[in-house]
Amino acid sequence: MESCHVLPVVEAGTGHGSMPFRVVIVGRPNSGKSLIFNELTKVYSIVANYPQTTVAPSSQLIDIAGRPVLLVDTPGLSSLSVNSPDERSTLEVLISQRPDGVLFCSDAMHLKQSLMLLIQVMELGLPTVCCLNKMDDTASCGMIIDTAALSARLSIPVVELSAAHGFGFDALKSALEQLMQSKTSNRDCSAPVTYQPFFQEFAAGVRSLFPLGSRPSCGLVLLYLQGDQTSSHWFAKTLADGVLSKLQGMVEEFWQRYPANRVGLLLFQNRLSFVEQLTGTILRQASYVPPSPARHAEALCRHPVYGWFIFLAILWLTFKGVGIGASDLGGWLDSALFSPATQLLGESIPYPLLNEFLVGQFGLLTMGVANAMVTVVPILAIFFLIVNLLEDIGYLPNLSVLANRTLRPFGLTGKAVLPLVLGTGCNTTATMSSRILETKKERLLVSFLVALGVPCSVQLGILMAILATMPFSALLLVLGSVLLTTVACGLIMNRLVPSKGKTVIFIQELPSFHWPHWRNILLKTYYRVKWFLVEAVPMFMVAALAMFAMEKSGLLSVIKQLLHPLITGFLSLPDKTTEVFILVLARREVGAVYFKQMVEGGEIDYVQIVTGLIVITLFIPCVSNTMVMLKEYGVRWAVSTNLAIIAIAILVGGTINHLLRLFV
Repeated sequence: MESCHVLPVVEAGTGHGSMPFRVVIVGRPNSGKSLIFNELTKVYSIVANYPQTTVAPSSQLIDIAGRPVLLVDTPGLSSLSVNSPDERSTLEVLISQRPDGVLFCSDAMHLKQSLMLLIQVMELGLPTVCCLNKMDDTASCGMIIDTAALSARLSIPVVELSAAHGFGFDALKSALEQLMQSKTSNRDCSAPVTYQPFFQEFAAGVRSLFPLGSRPSCGLVLLYLQGDQTSSHWFAKTLADGVLSKLQGMVEEFWQRYPANRVGLLLFQNRLSFVEQLTGTILRQASYVPPSPARHAEALCRHPVYGWFIFLAILWLTFKGVGIGASDLGGWLDSALFSPATQLLGESIPYPLLNEFLVGQFGLLTMGVANAMVTVVPILAIFFLIVNLLEDIGYLPNLSVLANRTLRPFGLTGKAVLPLVLGTGCNTTATMSSRILETKKERLLVSFLVALGVPCSVQLGILMAILATMPFSALLLVLGSVLLTTVACGLIMNRLVPSKGKTVIFIQELPSFHWPHWRNILLKTYYRVKWFLVEAVPMFMVAALAMFAMEKSGLLSVIKQLLHPLITGFLSLPDKTTEVFILVLARREVGAVYFKQMVEGGEIDYVQIVTGLIVITLFIPCVSNTMVMLKEYGVRWAVSTNLAIIAIAILVGGTINHLLRLFV
């Protein structure tokens, strides 16, 4: 058996003289799909011990047994009756793009739920290989699964796997090779579940509308019967208008006898009955399993009292780790490398304009490269190490449960914790990950709260680094002002954004706590820091170039004069702070780094530091996040949100400034 290796991505129909064999990885959230994708492709996609880590399909061309295979990683599904945009993207891949095969990733720790989804995927008529992942966890819990019996009952290959430890991949590759050689499909509705005769009669009637060789699978017909949008689009594109009208008439007639709101329930009951019977024959549980300290830790993290103390302790440790560790590491980098290098370069360049362009106040190297490498990278590395550790242990889903009741007044459920926490890594990623939420109102509210009050990783790290050097009162004032503003605006937005009347039920799958996989943590930290270097360092250099041009052209002085009443009057900040806000418009972290330099230079006092940090934290989201908001929610929402956030930031900052001046 040949090992997999990555091929350059090519157009379909090229490479090795044949069309790539398209395999889609499908499974429930947090079942290990991205981990399997990483191992098979040898590229890296972010993995974490919580659901909805993947929010959009990603693909990579690999080679198996000398043939090109396009492997597609998809967002997790709980059912083919989808609710959120990320789930719908997976269903689109399965129905509209119709891959050659499916690699179904089953979570062995949640076997019944995985089998419920597997049955629905099999009913789509796609050749399928099932891998039972997390078999190491089942062994520790005393669960024994008869995989041979499961394979025989479902008539598909079933492979035991522990993706986190690299076990079972040789067998998985062999199963995929056999899948490529097989021409079997399930279009004739030979699904393992036997439904009531009226379902079978309806499916047969619908399939008779198509030519013999292109009839839809029974799963596609049943999805259409439930009113699924993706399957409806498929039938609308496939059938002529007259035939489509006949099909719609058949559905209406069926719903008159069996109401539409009962169809999904009946199908669910049939599948559940089959799964209960199946698991009863293939699953055994040991009579005694030793108590696990991890279970006690999970319960404490969800406890309505102790859970919040644990959360605050984690925040404090993160604050001290970033504030102290990053400062020491950044200082060492500056003294050992960048300061000597820039000084030597400055002394060796005889031309004043070129010297200032490279190593001056707005120098391409000093403000651009050095700021990013000396100030930001140490902060980012330590912050991501801590966050990745929490992700890998499995803390975040428990935080979702803990925060569920707290988020209710904002029109959100505990599921919104995931994009809100991801916002501390990157606001743009958080806005994209809001696709996991089921209603548009939830997605709008989360995108607003992230843009307003959730600083990205670099900005948050710089904020911590500044506050770590100041009295504790500064920390309380800044975080308290940002938190109260975000809470008040969130409550108001919940009232202003209309609701479609859909009641969202919060159901969160809780992964087991496990010892961190340090290789995974270090890999995630490396790739996230690498992402910053590739994505943000050029922006630092562009910002430096823009500020240099504005200063030399006199435009910077004009802007300072126009904003002088607001900056020095209402906010009581020095004129130089105007440069900070201009930089923040490009990227928040660029302006935050520049503000940190003003603090370290002693150019601003206690009240100005507090005021400036509040305004910068609440200020307009970066350009990349704004572009995602435009794409996801439209021009009207993105523009109105940005204008509102600017007004809120200035109003809150000015108010705090004048209140502090009365007492300080």
